[in-house]
Amino acid sequence: MAVFQSKHTEFGFYVDGVFKSFKNGRYVTEDEKEIAVLKTLVDAQQVDEPKAEAKPKAARKPSAK
Repeated sequence: MAVFQSKHTEFGFYVDGVFKSFKNGRYVTEDEKEIAVLKTLVDAQQVDEPKAEAKPKAARKPSAK
């Protein structure tokens, strides 16, 4: 899920000719086309943490007693 924020409370944009709009300066989507368009907009910023690939956990060293 991607979360975008704008300083404009009712900011709008188009995706494939369909009008989309922010509500209270916030827009949440999982649609890849919408995310691609939102990333190009100057008045919109992504505020969530993009999903990172899972990093392998480091092996623990045995504790010396």
